[in-house]
Amino acid sequence: MKKSRIIAIIGVVVSIGVIIALLSINTRPYLKVSQVVSHSTRYDNKEIQIIGIVEGYVSSDFNLTEGEHSIFIDINNISPPSTLKNGIEVVVIGIFSSNLILVAEQILTQCS
Repeated sequence: MKKSRIIAIIGVVVSIGVIIALLSINTRPYLKVSQVVSHSTRYDNKEIQIIGIVEGYVSSDFNLTEGEHSIFIDINNISPPSTLKNGIEVVVIGIFSSNLILVAEQILTQCS
């Protein structure tokens, strides 16, 4: 192979590696309720994005559940979306406390 072809291949491989690294740094996967409950101290006092089912919502705080696992969601500092209701899957972004309370900063619901 020619030297210029080898350099071009190395350049493409390095570029792909850099793109993948940048994408992985900027993504924060949604955590499941069971993951957070099982490792609550790992997420203590950290901002997390957690996905689960809304239960016990009337007009204020609610529980985010997954099977038998549950986390209390404090929404006192935000206005909940109008589409928030019991039984739907949502993503809640906020600061987690190892006593299984998440102070919500944002709630994401699916668009209809």
